[in-house]
Amino acid sequence: MRLSGLGVWNLYFLVKFFLYSRGDISFDLVANLAFFAFLAVSFQIKWLTYLKQSISVVVGAALLYHDSWLPPISRLTKQAENVQDFSFAYFVEIATRVISVDILLGLFVLVVVYWYSVKWIRYTSISVIGFIYVYWLSATTVTDTLSTPVVVNNQSTKKQVPVAVSSSSPQKTFDQQLDDFYQQQTQLKSQFPTNFNGQPFDVVVLNICSLATADLDAIDVRPRDLFDNFDILFSNFNSATSYSGPAAIRLLRASCGQTPQDQLFKPVAKECQLFSNLSQLGYNTSVALNHDGHFDDFIGLIKQYGGVSVPNLDFSQFQAAQYGFDGKPIYSDAAILSNWLESHKNTKQPRALYYNTISLHDGNQLAGRSRMNSLKSYPIRQQHLFSDIDDFISQLEREGRNVLLMVVPEHGAALEGDKLQFAGLREIPSPSIVSVPTAVKFIGPDVKHSGLNDVQQTMSYFSLSELINNTMKLDVFAGTVPVKRVLDNLPSAPVVAENQDTVMMYIKGQPYIQLDGQEWTKYPSN
Repeated sequence: MRLSGLGVWNLYFLVKFFLYSRGDISFDLVANLAFFAFLAVSFQIKWLTYLKQSISVVVGAALLYHDSWLPPISRLTKQAENVQDFSFAYFVEIATRVISVDILLGLFVLVVVYWYSVKWIRYTSISVIGFIYVYWLSATTVTDTLSTPVVVNNQSTKKQVPVAVSSSSPQKTFDQQLDDFYQQQTQLKSQFPTNFNGQPFDVVVLNICSLATADLDAIDVRPRDLFDNFDILFSNFNSATSYSGPAAIRLLRASCGQTPQDQLFKPVAKECQLFSNLSQLGYNTSVALNHDGHFDDFIGLIKQYGGVSVPNLDFSQFQAAQYGFDGKPIYSDAAILSNWLESHKNTKQPRALYYNTISLHDGNQLAGRSRMNSLKSYPIRQQHLFSDIDDFISQLEREGRNVLLMVVPEHGAALEGDKLQFAGLREIPSPSIVSVPTAVKFIGPDVKHSGLNDVQQTMSYFSLSELINNTMKLDVFAGTVPVKRVLDNLPSAPVVAENQDTVMMYIKGQPYIQLDGQEWTKYPSN
């Protein structure tokens, strides 16, 4: 056994240094150094050489995947059943997002330069220099991070959720601050009145999949313009997750504070369930969807953990408006909402509707049209959806009932992606995915509007429950909407978002992430 140059494996490390310098991958310094040392060892015995080469290929591929921003293999295996539902065409579309033309051209140039210069340049020495560069860069980043005081970002409103760390407290670790946040959230609970102070009103919640402020920016749509006929816009609403099932559960449990991800799938007191509270107040509650709810057992999740009853869905009278990434039909929002109105038009009780739409979901294809990249069709689908919502609002206005309408996106679509996630990937609840525009409109025959009120403070689901609570205590529908009184004492909160084994939290105005319980790292900007 002796030490030797790495040969063509130098190209492997040069490629990784190139990708790391662009921010396209991370770089596990210790693991890569160990692999480098293993490659530097050579054997005189042929079968040991062949064994080493075989092991090197496997380890090299696994290490490259480990250094990539792709989800861990363990998480992919957990999602294997869902991934099996993807159509082949959708797989192809995703592949085109992962493969960058700039990266391919850069790698091509790198390979050509290596091929023509390998005979007279000692590339093993260059690889060593590359490791020194990565070590220096990593050490600089760690020093910068540790020199920054860690205080959870807190937004200013009249009624504050306590900050995780006060300015007088000793410095706490990120994990301790996260624990403090969740401990404080356990103290939040909506106390609904026993009856309406003013006129009774319906509550209609439109839960929209894949609509973030960043997505609207990507298609040159301003949230203020989109909701200009509403009364309130929460521009910085925190969806707290980037997946549909957890987002729907969090919304349906809005009457209590935010809980950790694993607590979503455990029983909860009925007083935390928004629609259970409305039912106790005499509401006729119902659920409607423009899809069959099979994917990731969406219906099962909201029934078991959201506290709602879902009727047997019959779409036989509807034609498909779109087809999902799995080829399943998605129906017109206008048709489903109109059908709900028709079937509940004679209800004398106040009505409460939870409606879920996936019209903007990644991978959707418009029915009756040739296949189209779903990122390019997003603006078309967004226009259709909000045209349907406008029609629904007109129908509500013609009914002459008092209605509190809420449009609450589940999470963003990640139309543009970032350094950690390609377009459409939502494994990490990044700032651009969880910041969603949420809007409120008061509808009634006597309602007068004073224009859109844009609330910039970060709001959460509990804020929506409290808004409904405030509306019940005020005579909102008798004239000009007293928006300031409705918004009075609504709590804001630090931005914390979770998926399974992934947490994103703002520290002193900057987003940090923790993956699989490992170290906290600053979320890179584009």
